[in-house]
Amino acid sequence: MQTPKSSVQYAIISLALCLAALSTALASPLYALYERTWEISTSQVGYVFIAYMLGVVFSLLFLNKLNAIYSYKQIIVFSLGLSIVGLFLSASAGSVWLLGISRFLIGISSGLITTAAMVGLKDQYPFKNRMLSEKLTSMITILGFALGPLLGGVLADHTSQPLVDPYRIIALFSVVVLVSVFWVRPKTILPRQQKIADLFKVEGLVLPQTASSKLFLICSITALCSFAAFSLYAALAGTFIHELPIRSSATLTGVSISIILFVSVLSQVWCKSYKEINVLYWGLAALMMGTVSLVMAEIGHNVWFLLLSILLTGIGHGFSLSAAYYFMGKIIDREKNPLIFSSFLFIAYQGTIWPVIFSSYLIEYVGLVQTLLFIAVVLMVTIIWLVYQIKLKLEPLLACHK
Repeated sequence: MQTPKSSVQYAIISLALCLAALSTALASPLYALYERTWEISTSQVGYVFIAYMLGVVFSLLFLNKLNAIYSYKQIIVFSLGLSIVGLFLSASAGSVWLLGISRFLIGISSGLITTAAMVGLKDQYPFKNRMLSEKLTSMITILGFALGPLLGGVLADHTSQPLVDPYRIIALFSVVVLVSVFWVRPKTILPRQQKIADLFKVEGLVLPQTASSKLFLICSITALCSFAAFSLYAALAGTFIHELPIRSSATLTGVSISIILFVSVLSQVWCKSYKEINVLYWGLAALMMGTVSLVMAEIGHNVWFLLLSILLTGIGHGFSLSAAYYFMGKIIDREKNPLIFSSFLFIAYQGTIWPVIFSSYLIEYVGLVQTLLFIAVVLMVTIIWLVYQIKLKLEPLLACHK
Protein backbone atom coordinates (compact mmCIF):
# COMPACT_ATOMS: atom_id res chain seq x y z
CA MET A 1 0.00 0.00 0.00
CA GLN A 2 1.49 3.30 -1.11
CA THR A 3 1.74 5.96 1.57
CA PRO A 4 -0.06 9.17 0.55
CA LYS A 5 1.77 12.49 0.51
CA SER A 6 2.21 14.48 3.68
CA SER A 7 -0.39 17.02 2.55
CA VAL A 8 -2.97 14.25 2.09
CA GLN A 9 -2.16 12.78 5.50
CA TYR A 10 -2.43 16.27 7.01
CA ALA A 11 -5.88 16.58 5.41
CA ILE A 12 -6.95 13.20 6.82
CA ILE A 13 -5.93 14.17 10.35
CA SER A 14 -7.64 17.53 9.89
CA LEU A 15 -10.84 15.76 8.84
CA ALA A 16 -10.63 13.46 11.85
CA LEU A 17 -10.19 16.41 14.23
CA CYS A 18 -12.93 18.43 12.53
CA LEU A 19 -15.37 15.52 12.56
CA ALA A 20 -14.65 14.75 16.20
CA ALA A 21 -15.39 18.38 17.11
CA LEU A 22 -18.49 18.30 14.91
CA SER A 23 -19.77 15.22 16.75
CA THR A 24 -19.42 16.90 20.12
CA ALA A 25 -21.39 19.98 19.04
CA LEU A 26 -24.03 18.12 17.04
CA ALA A 27 -26.48 17.91 19.96
CA SER A 28 -26.48 21.64 20.82
CA PRO A 29 -29.55 22.63 18.74
CA LEU A 30 -31.36 19.45 19.83
CA TYR A 31 -31.48 20.30 23.54
CA ALA A 32 -34.65 22.39 23.14
CA LEU A 33 -36.24 19.44 21.29
CA TYR A 34 -35.30 17.11 24.12
CA GLU A 35 -36.95 19.52 26.59
CA ARG A 36 -40.22 19.49 24.68
CA THR A 37 -40.24 15.86 23.55
CA TRP A 38 -39.07 14.27 26.80
CA GLU A 39 -40.66 16.98 29.00
CA ILE A 40 -37.47 17.57 30.96
CA SER A 41 -36.26 20.71 32.75
CA THR A 42 -33.48 23.15 31.84
CA SER A 43 -31.32 21.73 34.63
CA GLN A 44 -31.63 18.22 33.17
CA VAL A 45 -30.48 19.57 29.81
CA GLY A 46 -27.55 21.02 31.74
CA TYR A 47 -26.76 17.54 33.08
CA VAL A 48 -26.52 16.17 29.53
CA PHE A 49 -24.25 19.01 28.42
CA ILE A 50 -22.07 18.59 31.51
CA ALA A 51 -21.81 14.82 30.94
CA TYR A 52 -19.89 15.56 27.76
CA MET A 53 -17.53 17.94 29.52
CA LEU A 54 -16.98 15.47 32.37
CA GLY A 55 -15.89 12.98 29.71
CA VAL A 56 -13.39 15.51 28.37
CA VAL A 57 -12.04 16.23 31.86
CA PHE A 58 -11.87 12.49 32.66
CA SER A 59 -9.80 11.83 29.54
CA LEU A 60 -7.45 14.73 30.27
CA LEU A 61 -6.93 13.62 33.87
CA PHE A 62 -6.71 9.84 33.55
CA LEU A 63 -6.31 8.86 29.87
CA ASN A 64 -4.05 11.62 28.60
CA LYS A 65 -1.02 9.46 29.39
CA LEU A 66 -2.01 7.31 26.42
CA ASN A 67 -0.47 10.05 24.26
CA ALA A 68 2.90 9.28 25.88
CA ILE A 69 2.49 5.51 25.33
CA TYR A 70 0.95 5.17 21.85
CA SER A 71 1.41 7.08 18.59
CA TYR A 72 -0.97 9.86 17.67
CA LYS A 73 -2.36 7.66 14.87
CA GLN A 74 -3.39 4.94 17.32
CA ILE A 75 -5.00 7.51 19.64
CA ILE A 76 -6.93 9.09 16.76
CA VAL A 77 -8.22 5.69 15.61
CA PHE A 78 -9.34 4.80 19.14
CA SER A 79 -10.92 8.23 19.69
CA LEU A 80 -12.89 8.17 16.44
CA GLY A 81 -14.09 4.64 17.21
CA LEU A 82 -15.28 5.76 20.63
CA SER A 83 -17.02 8.78 19.08
CA ILE A 84 -18.88 6.50 16.65
CA VAL A 85 -20.06 4.33 19.53
CA GLY A 86 -21.23 7.45 21.37
CA LEU A 87 -23.12 8.73 18.31
CA PHE A 88 -25.00 5.47 17.77
CA LEU A 89 -25.76 5.30 21.49
CA SER A 90 -27.11 8.88 21.33
CA ALA A 91 -29.37 7.87 18.45
CA SER A 92 -30.87 5.03 20.50
CA ALA A 93 -31.12 6.95 23.79
CA GLY A 94 -34.55 7.04 25.39
CA SER A 95 -33.70 8.72 28.68
CA VAL A 96 -31.55 11.50 30.09
CA TRP A 97 -29.24 8.97 31.73
CA LEU A 98 -28.54 7.02 28.52
CA LEU A 99 -28.03 10.24 26.58
CA GLY A 100 -25.68 11.43 29.32
CA ILE A 101 -23.63 8.22 29.05
CA SER A 102 -23.35 8.61 25.28
CA ARG A 103 -22.27 12.23 25.68
CA PHE A 104 -19.71 11.16 28.29
CA LEU A 105 -18.15 8.74 25.77
CA ILE A 106 -18.06 11.45 23.10
CA GLY A 107 -16.38 13.73 25.65
CA ILE A 108 -13.66 11.15 26.30
CA SER A 109 -13.11 10.89 22.54
CA SER A 110 -12.87 14.67 22.21
CA GLY A 111 -10.37 15.00 25.05
CA LEU A 112 -8.11 12.31 23.63
CA ILE A 113 -8.18 13.34 19.99
CA THR A 114 -7.42 17.02 20.65
CA THR A 115 -3.89 16.42 21.95
CA ALA A 116 -3.21 13.53 19.54
CA ALA A 117 -4.36 15.51 16.50
CA MET A 118 -2.28 18.52 17.53
CA VAL A 119 0.82 16.31 17.58
CA GLY A 120 -0.19 14.66 14.29
CA LEU A 121 -0.82 17.95 12.51
CA LYS A 122 2.59 19.24 13.57
CA ASP A 123 4.19 15.97 12.39
CA GLN A 124 2.51 16.07 8.95
CA TYR A 125 2.55 19.87 8.53
CA PRO A 126 3.13 20.41 4.77
CA PHE A 127 3.49 24.22 4.60
CA LYS A 128 6.62 26.37 4.78
CA ASN A 129 5.45 28.74 7.52
CA ARG A 130 5.49 26.49 10.57
CA MET A 131 4.54 29.45 12.77
CA LEU A 132 0.93 28.96 11.67
CA SER A 133 0.73 25.34 12.82
CA GLU A 134 -1.06 26.01 16.13
CA LYS A 135 -3.36 28.60 14.54
CA LEU A 136 -4.47 26.13 11.87
CA THR A 137 -5.12 23.49 14.54
CA SER A 138 -7.30 25.96 16.41
CA MET A 139 -9.17 26.94 13.24
CA ILE A 140 -9.80 23.32 12.23
CA THR A 141 -11.18 22.54 15.69
CA ILE A 142 -13.45 25.59 15.75
CA LEU A 143 -14.65 24.87 12.21
CA GLY A 144 -15.77 21.44 13.38
CA PHE A 145 -17.56 22.94 16.37
CA ALA A 146 -19.25 25.43 13.99
CA LEU A 147 -20.47 22.77 11.57
CA GLY A 148 -21.88 20.61 14.38
CA PRO A 149 -24.79 22.85 15.49
CA LEU A 150 -25.51 23.90 11.89
CA LEU A 151 -25.81 20.33 10.61
CA GLY A 152 -27.57 19.19 13.77
CA GLY A 153 -30.26 21.86 13.41
CA VAL A 154 -30.75 21.40 9.65
CA LEU A 155 -30.90 17.60 9.89
CA ALA A 156 -33.29 17.75 12.84
CA ASP A 157 -35.73 19.97 10.89
CA HIS A 158 -35.51 17.98 7.65
CA THR A 159 -35.42 14.33 8.72
CA SER A 160 -38.19 12.08 9.94
CA GLN A 161 -36.53 11.35 13.29
CA PRO A 162 -34.92 14.60 14.52
CA LEU A 163 -33.45 13.02 17.67
CA VAL A 164 -32.06 10.00 15.82
CA ASP A 165 -31.11 10.71 12.21
CA PRO A 166 -28.51 13.49 12.82
CA TYR A 167 -26.44 11.13 14.97
CA ARG A 168 -26.65 8.23 12.53
CA ILE A 169 -25.70 10.32 9.50
CA ILE A 170 -22.61 11.82 11.19
CA ALA A 171 -21.66 8.39 12.55
CA LEU A 172 -21.55 7.01 8.99
CA PHE A 173 -19.28 9.86 7.86
CA SER A 174 -17.09 9.17 10.90
CA VAL A 175 -16.68 5.55 9.82
CA VAL A 176 -15.37 6.70 6.42
CA VAL A 177 -12.85 9.07 8.05
CA LEU A 178 -11.82 6.36 10.53
CA VAL A 179 -10.93 4.01 7.66
CA SER A 180 -8.89 6.76 5.97
CA VAL A 181 -6.80 7.31 9.12
CA PHE A 182 -5.20 3.88 8.58
CA TRP A 183 -3.37 5.39 5.57
CA VAL A 184 -1.55 7.88 7.79
CA ARG A 185 2.12 7.09 8.44
CA PRO A 186 3.72 9.06 11.32
CA LYS A 187 7.05 10.63 10.34
CA THR A 188 8.35 10.78 13.88
CA ILE A 189 7.97 7.90 16.30
CA LEU A 190 8.53 9.16 19.84
CA PRO A 191 9.93 6.74 22.42
CA ARG A 192 7.49 5.56 25.05
CA GLN A 193 7.70 7.91 27.99
CA GLN A 194 5.39 5.87 30.21
CA LYS A 195 4.06 2.36 30.68
CA ILE A 196 0.51 1.03 30.67
CA ALA A 197 0.67 0.63 34.44
CA ASP A 198 1.18 4.39 34.75
CA LEU A 199 -2.40 4.93 33.61
CA PHE A 200 -3.61 3.87 37.04
CA LYS A 201 -1.43 6.43 38.82
CA VAL A 202 -3.29 9.64 39.58
CA GLU A 203 -0.93 12.57 39.13
CA GLY A 204 -1.30 16.32 39.06
CA LEU A 205 -1.42 18.45 35.97
CA VAL A 206 1.70 18.69 33.82
CA LEU A 207 2.69 22.35 34.21
CA PRO A 208 5.49 24.31 32.53
CA GLN A 209 8.58 25.52 34.33
CA THR A 210 8.54 28.69 36.42
CA ALA A 211 9.70 30.90 33.53
CA SER A 212 6.54 30.06 31.55
CA SER A 213 4.09 29.58 34.42
CA LYS A 214 2.63 33.10 34.33
CA LEU A 215 2.14 32.98 30.57
CA PHE A 216 0.55 29.53 30.93
CA LEU A 217 -1.91 30.83 33.55
CA ILE A 218 -2.90 33.82 31.42
CA CYS A 219 -3.49 31.62 28.36
CA SER A 220 -5.50 29.09 30.36
CA ILE A 221 -7.79 31.66 32.02
CA THR A 222 -8.24 33.49 28.70
CA ALA A 223 -9.36 30.26 27.02
CA LEU A 224 -11.60 29.53 30.03
CA CYS A 225 -13.42 32.86 29.54
CA SER A 226 -13.72 32.21 25.80
CA PHE A 227 -15.20 28.74 26.31
CA ALA A 228 -17.51 30.04 29.05
CA ALA A 229 -18.99 32.73 26.81
CA PHE A 230 -19.58 30.26 24.00
CA SER A 231 -20.83 27.35 26.12
CA LEU A 232 -23.76 29.45 27.31
CA TYR A 233 -24.96 29.60 23.72
CA ALA A 234 -24.14 25.95 23.03
CA ALA A 235 -26.19 24.72 26.00
CA LEU A 236 -28.91 27.38 26.30
CA ALA A 237 -29.32 29.02 22.87
CA GLY A 238 -32.78 27.49 22.52
CA THR A 239 -33.78 29.06 25.85
CA PHE A 240 -32.43 32.48 24.84
CA ILE A 241 -34.21 32.47 21.48
CA HIS A 242 -37.48 31.21 23.00
CA GLU A 243 -37.62 34.37 25.12
CA LEU A 244 -37.37 36.66 22.07
CA PRO A 245 -40.20 37.72 19.71
CA ILE A 246 -39.12 35.37 16.90
CA ARG A 247 -40.14 31.88 15.86
CA SER A 248 -37.67 29.33 17.24
CA SER A 249 -36.56 26.12 15.51
CA ALA A 250 -33.69 23.67 15.67
CA THR A 251 -32.21 25.22 12.51
CA LEU A 252 -32.34 28.74 13.93
CA THR A 253 -30.78 27.56 17.19
CA GLY A 254 -28.04 25.72 15.32
CA VAL A 255 -27.36 28.69 13.03
CA SER A 256 -27.07 31.08 15.99
CA ILE A 257 -24.45 28.81 17.60
CA SER A 258 -22.61 28.16 14.34
CA ILE A 259 -22.41 31.85 13.41
CA ILE A 260 -20.38 32.47 16.56
CA LEU A 261 -17.85 29.86 15.52
CA PHE A 262 -17.74 30.81 11.84
CA VAL A 263 -17.07 34.40 12.92
CA SER A 264 -14.43 32.98 15.26
CA VAL A 265 -12.67 31.19 12.40
CA LEU A 266 -12.80 34.28 10.15
CA SER A 267 -11.50 36.39 13.03
CA GLN A 268 -8.49 34.12 13.41
CA VAL A 269 -7.71 34.49 9.70
CA TRP A 270 -8.15 38.27 9.95
CA CYS A 271 -5.99 38.78 13.05
CA LYS A 272 -2.95 36.81 11.90
CA SER A 273 -1.15 39.99 10.77
CA TYR A 274 -1.53 41.75 14.13
CA LYS A 275 0.60 41.49 17.24
CA GLU A 276 -0.62 38.66 19.41
CA ILE A 277 -0.73 40.77 22.54
CA ASN A 278 -3.09 43.24 20.84
CA VAL A 279 -5.22 40.37 19.59
CA LEU A 280 -5.44 39.14 23.17
CA TYR A 281 -6.65 42.54 24.41
CA TRP A 282 -9.23 42.90 21.63
CA GLY A 283 -10.50 39.38 22.16
CA LEU A 284 -11.08 39.87 25.88
CA ALA A 285 -12.85 43.19 25.26
CA ALA A 286 -15.13 41.62 22.62
CA LEU A 287 -16.04 38.75 24.96
CA MET A 288 -17.06 41.23 27.65
CA MET A 289 -19.16 43.36 25.30
CA GLY A 290 -20.76 40.28 23.75
CA THR A 291 -21.97 39.06 27.14
CA VAL A 292 -23.32 42.52 28.02
CA SER A 293 -25.17 42.62 24.66
CA LEU A 294 -26.76 39.25 25.43
CA VAL A 295 -28.06 40.63 28.73
CA MET A 296 -29.45 43.67 26.93
CA ALA A 297 -31.14 41.42 24.36
CA GLU A 298 -32.97 39.47 27.05
CA ILE A 299 -33.90 42.57 29.08
CA GLY A 300 -35.30 44.45 26.09
CA HIS A 301 -36.41 41.39 24.06
CA ASN A 302 -34.38 42.89 21.23
CA VAL A 303 -33.23 40.66 18.37
CA TRP A 304 -30.63 43.21 17.20
CA PHE A 305 -28.83 43.05 20.54
CA LEU A 306 -28.81 39.25 20.18
CA LEU A 307 -27.20 39.54 16.74
CA LEU A 308 -24.64 42.01 18.13
CA SER A 309 -23.92 39.62 20.99
CA ILE A 310 -23.39 36.71 18.58
CA LEU A 311 -21.02 38.80 16.44
CA LEU A 312 -18.98 40.14 19.39
CA THR A 313 -18.81 36.75 21.09
CA GLY A 314 -17.57 35.17 17.84
CA ILE A 315 -14.85 37.81 17.43
CA GLY A 316 -13.86 37.53 21.08
CA HIS A 317 -13.79 33.74 20.87
CA GLY A 318 -11.58 33.78 17.78
CA PHE A 319 -9.17 36.47 18.91
CA SER A 320 -8.79 35.08 22.44
CA LEU A 321 -8.18 31.49 21.38
CA SER A 322 -5.89 32.54 18.53
CA ALA A 323 -3.59 34.36 20.95
CA ALA A 324 -3.86 31.67 23.63
CA TYR A 325 -3.02 28.84 21.20
CA TYR A 326 -0.13 30.84 19.76
CA PHE A 327 1.54 31.40 23.11
CA MET A 328 0.81 27.84 24.23
CA GLY A 329 2.60 26.63 21.09
CA LYS A 330 5.62 28.70 22.15
CA ILE A 331 5.59 27.14 25.61
CA ILE A 332 5.29 23.58 24.24
CA ASP A 333 8.10 24.14 21.71
CA ARG A 334 10.32 25.50 24.49
CA GLU A 335 9.56 22.72 26.98
CA LYS A 336 9.20 19.85 24.47
CA ASN A 337 6.24 18.39 26.34
CA PRO A 338 2.85 18.16 24.55
CA LEU A 339 1.15 17.05 27.79
CA ILE A 340 1.29 20.71 28.92
CA PHE A 341 -1.35 21.38 26.27
CA SER A 342 -3.66 18.89 27.96
CA SER A 343 -3.25 20.74 31.26
CA PHE A 344 -4.10 23.95 29.42
CA LEU A 345 -7.25 22.33 28.03
CA PHE A 346 -8.20 20.93 31.45
CA ILE A 347 -8.22 24.43 32.95
CA ALA A 348 -9.86 26.01 29.90
CA TYR A 349 -12.67 23.46 29.77
CA GLN A 350 -13.76 24.42 33.28
CA GLY A 351 -15.35 27.37 31.49
CA THR A 352 -17.70 24.99 29.70
CA ILE A 353 -18.76 23.20 32.89
CA TRP A 354 -19.40 25.57 35.78
CA PRO A 355 -21.20 28.41 33.97
CA VAL A 356 -23.63 25.89 32.46
CA ILE A 357 -24.19 24.16 35.80
CA PHE A 358 -24.87 27.41 37.64
CA SER A 359 -26.95 28.95 34.87
CA SER A 360 -29.12 25.84 34.45
CA TYR A 361 -30.06 25.95 38.14
CA LEU A 362 -30.29 29.73 38.49
CA ILE A 363 -32.60 30.10 35.48
CA GLU A 364 -35.17 27.87 37.18
CA TYR A 365 -34.99 29.70 40.52
CA VAL A 366 -34.29 33.39 39.78
CA GLY A 367 -35.02 33.76 36.05
CA LEU A 368 -33.06 34.14 32.83
CA VAL A 369 -32.18 37.85 33.04
CA GLN A 370 -30.91 37.69 36.63
CA THR A 371 -28.82 34.63 35.75
CA LEU A 372 -27.23 36.35 32.75
CA LEU A 373 -26.53 39.46 34.85
CA PHE A 374 -24.68 37.37 37.41
CA ILE A 375 -22.62 35.55 34.76
CA ALA A 376 -21.84 38.84 32.99
CA VAL A 377 -20.52 40.38 36.20
CA VAL A 378 -18.31 37.36 36.95
CA LEU A 379 -16.94 37.35 33.40
CA MET A 380 -16.27 41.09 33.48
CA VAL A 381 -14.37 40.86 36.77
CA THR A 382 -12.27 37.96 35.42
CA ILE A 383 -11.44 39.81 32.19
CA ILE A 384 -10.48 42.98 34.08
CA TRP A 385 -8.15 40.86 36.24
CA LEU A 386 -6.63 39.30 33.11
CA VAL A 387 -6.00 42.70 31.50
CA TYR A 388 -4.35 43.88 34.72
CA GLN A 389 -2.07 40.84 34.80
CA ILE A 390 -1.10 41.22 31.14
CA LYS A 391 -0.56 44.97 31.26
CA LEU A 392 1.45 45.23 34.46
CA LYS A 393 3.20 41.88 34.69
CA LEU A 394 3.35 40.04 31.37
CA GLU A 395 3.20 42.56 28.53
CA PRO A 396 7.01 42.71 28.06
CA LEU A 397 7.16 38.91 27.99
CA LEU A 398 4.28 38.56 25.54
CA ALA A 399 5.45 41.37 23.26
CA CYS A 400 8.81 39.71 22.68
CA HIS A 401 7.06 36.73 21.02
CA LYS A 402 5.84 38.70 18.03
